[in-house]
Amino acid sequence: MERVTIYDVAKLAKVSPTTVSRALHDHPAISKKTKQRVRAACEQLAYVPDIVARGLSGQKTHTIGVIVTDISDPYLSALCAVIEQYCSAHGYRVLLGNTLHDPQYELEAVGRMLSQQVDGLLISAHSPQSQARHKALIGSLPCVYLGNNHTPDCSYVEVDNDRGAYEAAQYLYHLGHRRIVFAGGRVGSRTLELRLNGYRRSLLSHGLIPREIVGTEQMAGLWQWFRRQPAGGAQNGRAFDAVIAYTDIIALNILNAAETGGLRVPEDFSLIGFDDIAFGRLRHVRLTSVSQSHTRTGQLAVERLLAQIDGRSGQTADTLPPELMIRDTCRRMEDKERS
Repeated sequence: MERVTIYDVAKLAKVSPTTVSRALHDHPAISKKTKQRVRAACEQLAYVPDIVARGLSGQKTHTIGVIVTDISDPYLSALCAVIEQYCSAHGYRVLLGNTLHDPQYELEAVGRMLSQQVDGLLISAHSPQSQARHKALIGSLPCVYLGNNHTPDCSYVEVDNDRGAYEAAQYLYHLGHRRIVFAGGRVGSRTLELRLNGYRRSLLSHGLIPREIVGTEQMAGLWQWFRRQPAGGAQNGRAFDAVIAYTDIIALNILNAAETGGLRVPEDFSLIGFDDIAFGRLRHVRLTSVSQSHTRTGQLAVERLLAQIDGRSGQTADTLPPELMIRDTCRRMEDKERS
């Protein structure tokens, strides 16, 4: 098959080859609309820029591009810290891109990283659909995806979120809980889909009905819903006796809303989060959480990427086991409390 050239892209995008080059290098003189048109043409033609193909100089820049959905997320910020430390130990610097869960901005962030001639990419994608759009731009550049939001035909390091949610629900069941709610998560996320699968699988295996509060609209009223729940024992008509939160941050918000409404954890209900962030380990919180081991994830992702850069590895697929970190926000229910 004949290789697509910059002239083919220019013809499809109806611009000059110079404009294509400047657009791919994120030149400030090129409008955002033109850049989007050029990248759409690259995607349609599966064009791989020469800076990615490495066919001219063959020289490394010793730079790794890291793109995440939200650097303010405590789990992702801790993961990036591990990645930066591990890259530095191997003589690489890190360029960071923050996409704020915007698929278009994510695609543009990939283009900006390519313009910096990075040796490889580590990407936490918004969704499998947004990840699929990267392929034409990335081409054969070494790349490893972080998390679950990817298609199967790429290299990735992820945690078994299905298993993590299943084990969390099983733990609550064996403590005597029967009204277990799953709360939080962004609709369209593969991570949410996997966690819901594990949660549902556990509850259905015991003949229990899954109760889920997910998505933006439902989450908007989540805190008020918790404040409306009556305090006291399990026989007072409350809709739940345990909650699995999509993240530790959501769990901490639930804890705050519950306390505002007069509920106590774990006396009135048990609570489990996801991610095992540092805030959840504080002495006055001691949140039970499903750990994704950001240290192991970050180190392994860098190892896999560097192996690609050095030509020692092709596509890799790593799924790490989660670990339930048991602390103080769950309790065993008495037989008379169960329903």
